[in-house]
Amino acid sequence: MRAIESYRDETNRIFAEAAEEIAAFPAGLSGIGLDMLARCDPSKNGGKTNGISYLLPYWFRERTGGPIELCRDLAVGSLLMMLHYFVLDDAMDRGTDTRHGGIRWPLALGQLLQERFRQRYEWHFPSGSPLWDYYRKYLQEWAFAVHREPEIQANPREIGQLAGKAAPVKIGAAGMLLRAGQAEGIPDAEEAVELALAVLQLSDDWADWREDLPESNRNAFLTLVRERLSMSASDPLDERSVRQAIFRHQALDKLADIAEAYGERLGRSSCAPVDLIDFLSTIAKDIRKGAITAEESTRRLADGGGLDYYLSKF
Repeated sequence: MRAIESYRDETNRIFAEAAEEIAAFPAGLSGIGLDMLARCDPSKNGGKTNGISYLLPYWFRERTGGPIELCRDLAVGSLLMMLHYFVLDDAMDRGTDTRHGGIRWPLALGQLLQERFRQRYEWHFPSGSPLWDYYRKYLQEWAFAVHREPEIQANPREIGQLAGKAAPVKIGAAGMLLRAGQAEGIPDAEEAVELALAVLQLSDDWADWREDLPESNRNAFLTLVRERLSMSASDPLDERSVRQAIFRHQALDKLADIAEAYGERLGRSSCAPVDLIDFLSTIAKDIRKGAITAEESTRRLADGGGLDYYLSKF
């Protein structure tokens, strides 16, 4: 993916700076934080990382022409912010579980990460800057999405819902535009970033559908599965039903259609950086590859009379 590979040196740099920040945390918390950071590092995990979270400032430099030092500080800050929200997710998943320290360490580590994120951004945007009004808006979008997630069925056609839990990511684009005196471009930039985040969420939901079966209403791909099988939100889903939807009812093909439609919409944007378009396009192509592979497998199994046998194994 060009949008990530072309920034390999910068990525190494910002991860090293983030590691220095986290290493200064109290003993115990610093080790947990560094482990989390390492799992997000593309140089250590085979490239499987959410690059949009910390590369947005670089991508929007194409439009703003901001100094590289600004990009680096905002990228490090955004990386620390991403870890902060990862930790909050972990705390919410733990609930009242008191094993392994319960939610004490996630809350403590999350506060430290949040403080370091704000420090990096406040080097360029003091507390009275309009940037923090945008951040409060993104924080509210995140909170609304998290609060409503257990209550409503994930909708693959609702961009705001898909992108809501990642809304704070948009601050990287807003910061670059504000610093360049292009605040009027922020609404269009927000929409562009949301389209990319929506496709990323669709891809994650496709990848995680097995793990999400117990809470299938929170997975947009499984919503499509229900549609293709004419099932209601209350009908139980199992692995065999999902495979039927994939191999007999083109559920994955439909997911690819939706992702590509979001990509076409992003391509018509006048403010979307080339790297953001490439990021979304690569993800959408991967979903389409999966749909093509499923179609080819279905054809081979059907020709050999083995499709029913294959589905029956689940």
